[in-house]
Amino acid sequence: MGGKSRYTPQHLAKLRTVNTPTVPERLTLDTLPPSARRVYLELLRYGPLPRTQLAERLGLSAASLTRVTTPLVEAELMLQGAPVPSEVGRPAIPLSVNLTSFALIGLSITHESLVAIATDARATVLDSRTLSLTDLQPNTVLREAGALIAQLRESLAASHPGLPVAGIGVNIGAQIDDGRIVREAPFLEWTNVRAADRLEELTGLPVLIVHDLTSLAEAENWFGAGLEASRFIVVTVGIGTGFALVLDGRVITDENTGFGTVTEAIRGADWPDLSGARPLTAEESARAARKVGRLVGTAAAFTMPQAVVISGEGARFLAGNEEELDAGIAEVRHVSASGLDIQLREHDFAFWARGAATAAIQWILGVGEGAAR
Repeated sequence: MGGKSRYTPQHLAKLRTVNTPTVPERLTLDTLPPSARRVYLELLRYGPLPRTQLAERLGLSAASLTRVTTPLVEAELMLQGAPVPSEVGRPAIPLSVNLTSFALIGLSITHESLVAIATDARATVLDSRTLSLTDLQPNTVLREAGALIAQLRESLAASHPGLPVAGIGVNIGAQIDDGRIVREAPFLEWTNVRAADRLEELTGLPVLIVHDLTSLAEAENWFGAGLEASRFIVVTVGIGTGFALVLDGRVITDENTGFGTVTEAIRGADWPDLSGARPLTAEESARAARKVGRLVGTAAAFTMPQAVVISGEGARFLAGNEEELDAGIAEVRHVSASGLDIQLREHDFAFWARGAATAAIQWILGVGEGAAR
């Protein structure tokens, strides 16, 4: 669906009033004491926890935890559950984040489609919309994105009345300047596009633009592999090959992020086509898995990860070929080295859009890479 939007300017203007962002100051965690921030983020990432367990995890006394959490509960940022009987001692009182404080929209833009999702504060998908693209001109794509988001917000307002939408995270395979400008997007053939400005005009919501792989790594860091590993890598295989590194719970980025640093010289000239443009035979899939294994083993040799997440369009060719994947890793890994914790992720672009929503959550809460923008 290319040139003409299904929504008139009048319709878009009307929809901007639906779930108008009311991001209260209480959502900005950098205004809270450090101990309150730690409590909120611990519950956001790990889910409901009994008070005693939460205090132990954060090294707080019971009195300190009560002092920290009381204003958060009063502000309805956190919820206190009913006491749960315990075999020993007092009943456990669980605490949780109030997931109805706000919603986010995550948008993934590729050369083929737009995927928009609405999520709660933990990036759980509440609703989604997808649109195929035929015209990749920036104005057309952004206009269609605005229409898709309007449709999503209208549906969200009907299913979750009163739930405010705090902002939009957008991920693109591109170099991004300051979370605002798409400097260069090879697959879209975009250069210096002020995408955030245009989407804010169309939606009336604050917008953060992020690199797609970085946001995927952020989602894994907050809600996936990072819940158990502080040091891991993310490898994506598909139309391109991507790599992200998380160290000490932080996604590593620099001025080269977005260039696509896993070049053909690293992959090898005989790297398989994992774009999904055509199906692979069983033999081709097995060879591809071994090739990916060699790449993963090489990356692991330099980063010593506790876990390896593999995703992308080509990840489906690896499922069922785990032995070949392991054999490829073994070809380049020391014989005495311990095995790698390989986590294959089922790929769809809603998965990428969830990464965009996670980056927006961090931004809205005043933490993460987008917080300073």
